[in-house]
Amino acid sequence: MRAQQPRRKGTTIWTQVLFIALVPSIAVVIVGAVASAYLVRQGLAVSGFAGDVHAAYEPISRFVTSTQEERRLTMLRSLGSQGGTSVQDLETQRSRVNETMTDLENAANRISDGAPEDLRGALTRLTEATHGLPAMRQQVDGGVIDAWKAYHNYNDLLDLCGVVIQGIARSASDADVAFEQMISYDLFKSAEAMSRSHAMAAKAVASGVDGTQFHELAHQLGMYHEQVESVVPRMTAPEKDAYAALKKTPGWSALVAGDNALMFRGPTFAKPTFDVPTWQNGAQQVGEALMALYQSHSRHAASLATGRGSSTFLASIVAGASILLIALISIVIALRLSRRLVRRLRGLRRETLDMVHTGLPQLMASIRAGNPIDVEKQVAKLDYGGDEVGQVADAFNAAQRSAISAAVREAETRQGVRAVFLNIARRSQVIVHRQLKLLDQAERSVDDPDQLQTLFQLDHLATRSRRNAENLIILAGEQPGRQWRNPIPLRDVVRSAIAETEQYTRVVTTQIPEVSVIGTAVADIVHLLAELIDNGAEFSPKDSTVEVRGHVVGRGVVVEIEDQGLGMEQELLEQLNAMLHHPPDFNVMALSTESRVGLFVVARLAERHGIKVSLRDSDFGGSRAIVLIPAGRLVATGPANAEPVAEPAVPQQFEPVRNGTRMVGGAGAVKPPLPRRERQANLAPQLTGALPEGSPATPPTVDEGELIRRSERLRRSMSAFQQGTRQGRSTNGAGGGEGGHDGASWHG
Repeated sequence: MRAQQPRRKGTTIWTQVLFIALVPSIAVVIVGAVASAYLVRQGLAVSGFAGDVHAAYEPISRFVTSTQEERRLTMLRSLGSQGGTSVQDLETQRSRVNETMTDLENAANRISDGAPEDLRGALTRLTEATHGLPAMRQQVDGGVIDAWKAYHNYNDLLDLCGVVIQGIARSASDADVAFEQMISYDLFKSAEAMSRSHAMAAKAVASGVDGTQFHELAHQLGMYHEQVESVVPRMTAPEKDAYAALKKTPGWSALVAGDNALMFRGPTFAKPTFDVPTWQNGAQQVGEALMALYQSHSRHAASLATGRGSSTFLASIVAGASILLIALISIVIALRLSRRLVRRLRGLRRETLDMVHTGLPQLMASIRAGNPIDVEKQVAKLDYGGDEVGQVADAFNAAQRSAISAAVREAETRQGVRAVFLNIARRSQVIVHRQLKLLDQAERSVDDPDQLQTLFQLDHLATRSRRNAENLIILAGEQPGRQWRNPIPLRDVVRSAIAETEQYTRVVTTQIPEVSVIGTAVADIVHLLAELIDNGAEFSPKDSTVEVRGHVVGRGVVVEIEDQGLGMEQELLEQLNAMLHHPPDFNVMALSTESRVGLFVVARLAERHGIKVSLRDSDFGGSRAIVLIPAGRLVATGPANAEPVAEPAVPQQFEPVRNGTRMVGGAGAVKPPLPRRERQANLAPQLTGALPEGSPATPPTVDEGELIRRSERLRRSMSAFQQGTRQGRSTNGAGGGEGGHDGASWHG
């Protein structure tokens, strides 16, 4: 059979359940925290980007309008005196552009921090192009490039502004914001087309244009008209109203009339046929109006983006907080459910242990006492619902009922076995009593010494059989024999115990104190001492003695029984002392592979009267039994008449035998004095002393009367011995246990 491994200390169920509950909860918290941080960061980025874009529209618009004007003045300045502009006007405009360039670069840097890759690239190219603007101006002033080339250089720079505006629209996180920003981009293209056509028209009026330049002029004129008309339906209501009002102004009419006149004249013409100053003023007004529409819608888109960014930021905060809250709620719920489960498990453990340590032992004690048990009504049940915990409780209930039912059946079987033991013991006791009576009668009628010795041996064997029967009665939990009302001297109790042993001639008594044992304890103490004395004599050398002595102590009287045997090992000695101090149940003794019935009987008798029995090593190499009879079982020595009280279930053991003037009966009877031997009364004359000188070698002839007297003395001696044996047997009328070689000895 596989050896049982020692149970290792592991984690508690609370730790395991807490681990199971907290791991996913902590994971949810971590994911929720990360998601919340991401959402908040994204919301903050969107909101910040929208704010940066909103702040950048103004610098971009000022840079665009100032650059458009610098382009127009640059083209007119390249025509010389025909352009009608001064160098001072151009330098003033360039200073304005330089001022806007610083604000534009700062705005581009702010947008680049949270912008996508393509928008950052556009902003970088725009910044680099603005850095190249001074070099281009030097080329224009030095005549390296003409008005047409300068026109395209300015167009490229302003196209980068359009790319940035388009990139902002594409980078919008909201579709509505992106849509509105694309409208701003379309308005920007319309205003830029208007500005380009105005610059080309100024050159055309001053010096004329070739075919390529004319096609460019026509393209730009058509684009700004077509572009702005396509955007009108997508404008806001105020912007629609502003555009409608613009179309009714004189400036719009003068611009349209001048544009139509230019287109009608074609690429070759000498002088314009319309009012050029009025046309230029109209173009200036319309250009500013279109830029105002672009700026208005840009602010509208930026405001929408800022609002949506703030909403996104708030939504991110709410979403993150919600995720964290849900995670925390999940942890709280998991902890509550875990604690509830653990409380149920602990309650199950507590109630189970209470039933194991309190309920079941009480129930088992009641079962061992022979009380009837109703398993369904008297056995407590654990009720923990129908889940797995409840199923564990139900399994324990089923196991408990099965165990108790088995215990009930075992108790019934044990009671039956005890009843059988008791019945057999009672029957054997009756037969032994009858046998002892017959032996007593035979001993009285036999004069032959050899036959009388044989009868004495049979008498002693019958006494041991009686003690074996009484052992069974004690094991069955019953009283084995009679009790006495009056106290009996301890000396007589010890003598009665010695008379119960087979080798009584080897037992020596010394220092027996003058105290008496109460009548109710006499029979059991005689039995107890007889077991210990008989074992001491059995397991010691045949030529050695067993000493019995006693003395008074503070708690009562100690009787010591010391032999000169082989002794015992220390481990066995400790086991036997433990059994003597705490007698096991009879079923434990029955299942033991090494039966010690005699010692078990001693333990049961000692427990019944509060007697302490201990085994020690003897100074002679053997063993010493120490019997402490408590003061509650002793009285002061005084005259006592042993009056046996017969129990109804046990027949009277002996008939009273009259010896002279005293009655010899039960264990409390006072023994008559043993016959005293006359010195040299039975010796041959030759052994009584030195023969007188001259005496014959053969003894003198003894007459017939002397032989009769000697025979009479011998008969009286044997009769006295017989009566002493009978008296010792009757003294232990209440019984004792048989020890010796029946397996009851404590010796190894």
